[in-house]
Amino acid sequence: MKLEERERGLLSLIEEYRDAECRTLLETARAEAQTLLADAYRRARAQLHARVVSERANARSRLHAARAEHDTRRRASGDRANARLLELAWPRLHEALSRRWAHAETRAIWARHAIAQARRRLPHGLWTVRHPPVWSAVEWEPFEAELTRVLGQAPHFRADGAVSAGLVIEAQGAVLDASLEGLLRDRRRLEARLLAMLARHPMDAGVET
Repeated sequence: MKLEERERGLLSLIEEYRDAECRTLLETARAEAQTLLADAYRRARAQLHARVVSERANARSRLHAARAEHDTRRRASGDRANARLLELAWPRLHEALSRRWAHAETRAIWARHAIAQARRRLPHGLWTVRHPPVWSAVEWEPFEAELTRVLGQAPHFRADGAVSAGLVIEAQGAVLDASLEGLLRDRRRLEARLLAMLARHPMDAGVET
């Protein structure tokens, strides 16, 4: 074999080896690139997911804060409106009860109801019935006669300037306070009932908050 042919053969082998090495390197580079791209994609996707989760959490937090602020303002507004309603309603209640005692017909109903409650709750024996000074004997004597028959002895009907309307009935240390002052004493309970009534039947008067 001539030298030239041997050189060409050697060069051919070198080129084949080079080409094979280049292919191997390219394939390795492609595989590494694909791995790097996949890792980069996973990291980007994880970062995007973390951002989305964070933004959703922030949005929920802002929404909850806005709702809480709205509810707080609404409650505060409702409290102011309720306070104003009670401010208007309380004197009206006092006035309405005073008017009931001021008229003979409703005064008799009030007294009869108070005595009926006392008969259910108080012990028999000597009763003292305190009433406003303006309540005349002509009106209370029929009640005295009825109680005398029921109790077995005459009760004491006594005028009391501290009672502006209604009756306070006492028996053996027990007291049934059906006076105007007694009926209005538990203001918190009455205001709660007034609010419930006003919710069903709003007042005609406007309310400024």
